[in-house]
Amino acid sequence: MIKLKPMLVGCIAIFGIALAGCGSDDSAALDLTVVKSVVACSALATVDLSPIGGAGSKITSAVEGDLAVDGVNVKFCTVEGTLASAVGFRVRLPVDTYAQRILHMGCGGLCGSISAATVPGTAFGCPLVQSGGFVLSSSDMGHSNANPADANWTQDAQRRVDFAYRGVHVTTEAAKRLTLAYYGQAHKRSYFVGCSDGGREGLMAAQRYPTDYDGIVVGAPAFLFNIQNSILHGWSARSNRDNGLVATGNIVLKPSKMPVLRTAVMKACDALDGQSDNVLTDPRICNFDPATIQCAAGASDTTACLTAAEVSVAKRIYAGPNDAATGRRLVAGGSQFGSELTWPGVQVPNTETATGVGAQNFVNGARSLIFADTAPPTLDEFQFNEGFLAKLRVRHALNDATNPDLSAFKAAGGKIILYHGWEDQHISPINTIAYREAVERTMGATNMDAFMRTYLIPGLGHCSGGNGANNLDLVTAMVNWSERNMAADTISTARTDSTGAVTARRPLYPFPNVAKYNGQGDPTLEASYSRSGALFTGTTPDWVGADFFLPYLPTP
Repeated sequence: MIKLKPMLVGCIAIFGIALAGCGSDDSAALDLTVVKSVVACSALATVDLSPIGGAGSKITSAVEGDLAVDGVNVKFCTVEGTLASAVGFRVRLPVDTYAQRILHMGCGGLCGSISAATVPGTAFGCPLVQSGGFVLSSSDMGHSNANPADANWTQDAQRRVDFAYRGVHVTTEAAKRLTLAYYGQAHKRSYFVGCSDGGREGLMAAQRYPTDYDGIVVGAPAFLFNIQNSILHGWSARSNRDNGLVATGNIVLKPSKMPVLRTAVMKACDALDGQSDNVLTDPRICNFDPATIQCAAGASDTTACLTAAEVSVAKRIYAGPNDAATGRRLVAGGSQFGSELTWPGVQVPNTETATGVGAQNFVNGARSLIFADTAPPTLDEFQFNEGFLAKLRVRHALNDATNPDLSAFKAAGGKIILYHGWEDQHISPINTIAYREAVERTMGATNMDAFMRTYLIPGLGHCSGGNGANNLDLVTAMVNWSERNMAADTISTARTDSTGAVTARRPLYPFPNVAKYNGQGDPTLEASYSRSGALFTGTTPDWVGADFFLPYLPTP
């Protein structure tokens, strides 16, 4: 077994779980001892990757050196190269600490660069990560933001495929081949961790390549890619313009009003979950109306209230778009109450004087990926109706990862941990709930619980940030579930200060259960909370794109 540094042993005690292969004395289902390399790092430069990527695939470097992992140096053999025609990859193989596991780290946004991270998201205090136990892989998914020649990559059919699903798959295959060559034996377990588009990539792998990974940690998935990066972000961008158009309109709602709006939400709804702690356990039970803080007619000082125009914008952002003719919703869900402090940079500008919002940039970057039109519609040409949404079905099976039939992945022994923050400013957590509902309808509750667990995290923004206990270790939970059949259940979450010190802890339970304050004891201690049933018992409202969550065959 890996011999951990004292600080790592302490992490196990803190999280209250024994981690297979990470210093636990308990017997494990797998004997994953440390394995050393059988060849020099430089020898990996000659490994032939053409059987994976095709002719032209090549390794450009294989270099040994130390890298910091949570402040501790770990020696890696880092291999970089290209899988034909243009998928850039990086694989880091631990020289002295490899514990027979591979972990691919997903890429966010539209990718275009290779992650420099040595610690995946949601691995807060994970002993196995901190000890350098994983071979780590990452990819640019077929294009480079730094290369001017790739500026028009979204118009190239092969690069669209590489981004949609192929880039992650071939990089993972390359990591496995390099692992075999370096250590003289195949890996025992393979994992994936990703958030945002990385979450989409994880679900895409489960749906298209069910044997690629034994365990997948999926955060805030952009799996409704076509709708997310067109109608939802488009609505946010245009709703915050005085004339409804990005090209000629002026920004209405600005960042200075976000504390005003959130304070009012908290005043109205914070105590509904039984605790006033500046975090909403489930925003769906909140019925706040922005009109309650509208400024008085003719008010000269509007700094502590919302003008009528600002109220209108806030209502539109919360509600999301509806088809004016049919009244049906065009998105599963929008921004949730309590997320207002995370809006700057997405729904509202970063500064008071900025003239644009991030939502419009996401639309502009993804238009040629989403629409099959020769000249994709511009943001100001979007129509918020059912007919326009139909355009998003053309490439649905290519870009989206919403297929609820995960039976092949389950049959292969795979496990999924799906998580989303209630304060997410980019992707609505209602999407994730809707997907969970679809998996349950398709596979049955018992089957679903056997391989997939979902967590909705109070106070977590998009993948990170937010106002709650937003640090957690899902890597440990996944390893234990996959290797020891210890089902993912209670997860410890932590709040940290600016120095990284833990200031509060709270348990997290599988959705729809929630952590409820016992009414006594220190609210910063995990022991002061108990598992409670759902606060909200309804289902996702009907919406036009509900069929996106029906089983489908992915586009070749």
